Amino acid sequence: MDLNDLSSDTTSLSWNSRSSQSTCQSHLVQTNVKTGEKLRPKLFVANPQIRKLSMEMAIPSSSAYLFLLSFFTLSLFLAISTAESESELELVADLRALQSESKSGVIHLDDRTIAKFLTSPKTPRPYSILIFFDATQLHDKTELHLRELRQEFTLVASSFITNHNNSNTKLFFADIEFRESQSSFHLFGVNSLPHIRLVGPTAKSLKDESEQMDQGDFSRLAESMAEFVESRTKLTVGPIHRPPILSKTQMGLIVALLLISSPFIAKKIFAGETLLHDPKIWLSGAVFIYFFSVSGAMHNIIRKMPMFLVDRNDPNKLIFFYQGSGMQLGAEGFAVGFLYTIVGLLLAFVTHLLVYVKNAKAKRVAMVFAICVSFWAVQKVIFLDNWKTGYGIHGFWPSSWN
Repeated sequence: MDLNDLSSDTTSLSWNSRSSQSTCQSHLVQTNVKTGEKLRPKLFVANPQIRKLSMEMAIPSSSAYLFLLSFFTLSLFLAISTAESESELELVADLRALQSESKSGVIHLDDRTIAKFLTSPKTPRPYSILIFFDATQLHDKTELHLRELRQEFTLVASSFITNHNNSNTKLFFADIEFRESQSSFHLFGVNSLPHIRLVGPTAKSLKDESEQMDQGDFSRLAESMAEFVESRTKLTVGPIHRPPILSKTQMGLIVALLLISSPFIAKKIFAGETLLHDPKIWLSGAVFIYFFSVSGAMHNIIRKMPMFLVDRNDPNKLIFFYQGSGMQLGAEGFAVGFLYTIVGLLLAFVTHLLVYVKNAKAKRVAMVFAICVSFWAVQKVIFLDNWKTGYGIHGFWPSSWN
């Protein structure tokens, strides 16, 4: 076939197609005009399979919508959870950093850090905080024992950190001072000292939902604090590591002195020239033990009682005798012990020394003096007991004398 013929045939075919298409389009326009509507020409697909495929591609199914919605919700939830977990990890990291900066492991809190670590984070928090409430202006009040309790609190904190190899992130120890953080004291509802409070992970209200340590448990100091932590947090504190009374250097010096002086001490012992061979030393020791027993000195040591108190109404006045059966001051016990010791020494004098006196008149005078002094001492003890407790001691004559 000639290329010109092929070209002419193709041209005629193209013209015929366009003419037929225009005819069809004009028919559609005429149809629309007859119905009274002005619509654009629509393109109809003759093949039904192609038409169905195009509809499926244009209109997504309901399952696709559900899949997209679920995917978006899950992504949002994971993003929020990741942000919260990162925030919690940052708080724990900040607490560990503050703990490492403290020599004792006790974190010092104020109003700003209380808000940062306790009030602002959402519950449950990934940690608990045991707080010791302190007031430096009350450290001179010996009856409160704030200094001693603060030292015992640091012992518990350092022992807990040591026993857990400095890897624990569930419990932190902190203190807060009254002058620096009065609003935080009000937030916790703390009105008296000493005061220790545990803030758990789920505590929202610091006043109502945190747990206070009973003040009656402070007598056992660090051990009672450790038991309080273990009973409330289900964590193990472990043994309390108290510092030794003597350092290694002091122990070495004492051992060296003993080794150097041991030959001289042995020579004195064999010669009978030591203090232990002196009867006066034994006598003085017996009197001291008697005084120690009747003066309540052991009670003062165990309870760590002060020698005296400052009068609240008059700060310039000291109180040596406390009226009430629930408390005994150190000076009060020593006064009563001194009276008892006088009676005991007079009795020992009458029974062991006065019998060797040959002068009967001197014996009578000494006996009368011992009886009068002993009566005066016992009367003072009875008077003090009646003033302190309200109990009275009454004497009765023999019934046969009536």
